[in-house]
Amino acid sequence: MLPASSQWVVLPLLLLVPLIGCAKSSQQERVIPLKASASMEEARSLLENYAQGSPVTSEADSFDTLVEGVRKEDPKAANILSEAFKQIKENPGSRAKAAKNALKQLPAKEEPQPAAESSE
Repeated sequence: MLPASSQWVVLPLLLLVPLIGCAKSSQQERVIPLKASASMEEARSLLENYAQGSPVTSEADSFDTLVEGVRKEDPKAANILSEAFKQIKENPGSRAKAAKNALKQLPAKEEPQPAAESSE
């Protein structure tokens, strides 16, 4: 055991240590940017759904983010998407027509490359 006089020094220090540890947040906000191709895939998927008659819901709030993600890789495609999404927002009833027109104008969808087979 510690002498009584030492307890008055140690005890406050022990109580102070957890407070110091909590002063700085150990968690940092991380921003994970979407790849432009991921944005293009998501935008194409939305347009395909609209072309089939799916309703416009809360995903409309992400249209601008998708367009900006695509713009980094393909400005022409981003302009097509921007115009289509604008038409869809302004007149959700014409979403199928606007989506079909945009899909015709967008570059062909990239097919995934098959994985290389290993020779064992």
